[in-house]
Amino acid sequence: MNRKQRRAATKLGPPASANSSDSGERIRQLFVQAVSHERARKFDDAVRAYRQVLAIDADHAEACNNLGRVLQAQGKTKDASAYYARSLELMPQLLEQYSGICATLFSLLPQLAEALRRQAAAWPRRLSLDDLLGDNFEAVATNPLFLHLLQSTTVRDVGLERLLTAMRHSLLKTAAAGLPAANHLVLFTCALAKQCFINEYVFAVTPQENDQVSLLGDAIANALASRAAIEPMQLAAVAMYLPLHAIPSSTALLERGWAPAIDDLLNQQVRDHMRERELRDSILRLTAIEDEVSQRVRQQYEENPYPRWVRAAGQVVPASIERYLREQFPTSAFTPLNKENLDLLVAGCGTGQIAIASAQKFLGARVLAIDLSLTSLSYAKRRTPDDVAPRIEYAQADILKLASLERRFDVIDSSGVLHHMADPFEAWRTLLTLLRPGGLMHVGLYSEAARRDVWEARKFIADRGFGVTPDEIRRCRQELLETPLASVTRFTDFFTTSECRDLLFHVQEARLNIPMLKAFLTDQGLKLIGFEFWSSLLQKYRGHFASSGWAWTDLDRWHAFETENPDTFSGMYQFWIQKP
Repeated sequence: MNRKQRRAATKLGPPASANSSDSGERIRQLFVQAVSHERARKFDDAVRAYRQVLAIDADHAEACNNLGRVLQAQGKTKDASAYYARSLELMPQLLEQYSGICATLFSLLPQLAEALRRQAAAWPRRLSLDDLLGDNFEAVATNPLFLHLLQSTTVRDVGLERLLTAMRHSLLKTAAAGLPAANHLVLFTCALAKQCFINEYVFAVTPQENDQVSLLGDAIANALASRAAIEPMQLAAVAMYLPLHAIPSSTALLERGWAPAIDDLLNQQVRDHMRERELRDSILRLTAIEDEVSQRVRQQYEENPYPRWVRAAGQVVPASIERYLREQFPTSAFTPLNKENLDLLVAGCGTGQIAIASAQKFLGARVLAIDLSLTSLSYAKRRTPDDVAPRIEYAQADILKLASLERRFDVIDSSGVLHHMADPFEAWRTLLTLLRPGGLMHVGLYSEAARRDVWEARKFIADRGFGVTPDEIRRCRQELLETPLASVTRFTDFFTTSECRDLLFHVQEARLNIPMLKAFLTDQGLKLIGFEFWSSLLQKYRGHFASSGWAWTDLDRWHAFETENPDTFSGMYQFWIQKP
């Protein structure tokens, strides 16, 4: 897989095992040799050199990725898949390159790509595994890259979702037969069950499947009560449709001996759930939550914590915030903080991704991460890596109540939160009182222009009276896919239950435009440092104004550019500002 630069500044770290300068230099030399051999298409030599790198440092993510690429060029697809999967395990942030990973997967498994085409043509009829893959099922079901993708991130395209929906349907029928299943069948069912848990069971379900799952679930509950045997395939099949912790007396499953794949499934769906419930009582309640809108937003995220991510970034090289901003905005001027220890507030941390990323990438960052939802905070606390956990404090609080907080911060991150408040600018002003003079703030707000199809989808949902239960969200998604509003699939949030609820069913959403941002920044005397973007979009903006001059911080120009290119800020307006 090819590596691309992302704005998130998660850079590959030094080899984990290279503790001496000698070993580090040896790894560097070997890696350079390997790259040179690869470019010269001397693949055997490249393989030997990359393997030498990995013999010294088994956790060298780039060497794993590149070795996979060379092995793929040699036609050794299963070995290539294993090294690709290992590189993703070491650097989960590479999963953000989802479309590229899928392209690699389909090139390694053309039979999977063909199955996707067959199922797309047959939908909504679910094809059987035999019709989809025939004799190729075992090769697909044991492919390391495919298995890793299923267990590590949400599937983010409709075609693959529908293929997996059909495969799940067929696997359920197999499990219902009650016969012992081949090991590869159980392993794949466990991997698909993990995918379904990650996406919170967003795949379409037929009434017949619901009936069959109810029967299997009751049989498992009865077997637990009577201490009878349970077929692993049946347990894994139920886990594809509902979390195992929802089965009565599910903790009794932990008292039995299971094969590693089933035991790992129990980690995800029972043990982790128990741990989050334990952590809930340990979280500090920093403020009351009395505002009516805040209470409704809290309730949404208690029911659907957002988002349910799987792995934190790995092998990140921390840098000063000044260096980060200079790399992001090379032509923008700002006043350096020049502090070794940053006090950083993440206002609206959700399930912890931004808090963890900030602690990882900013040197000396000490983070207070607040959110309305205890369920989200419990998820964040459980997921926080041990190496950054001492530098992150989680607390429940309402931004509107933070004015009484005696602490002040060098940096505040409030991305994707202010637009879920009754008055985003009131909340923004409150946060500014907590920012020290010269402090920096990262803000993310919805663009009115970029979310026009989201707004139309919200009208569609209201007109048809869809509620926010998982079943109604599932049905709504399938109906939207049959309309021109299927354009909302361009948002990755469409592909999990909690994120789809956040995208299309949110209890409070404000959408803004650049003139509104400009007016607020001017009124508050704030300095815009710049918008965060992919480099390709910045080049497009720069080229657009090449003849008349350009500036990253010219909001009038950005407004003109967005008017002509309304999808520019489809993610959000994401930008950095500095307080005088």
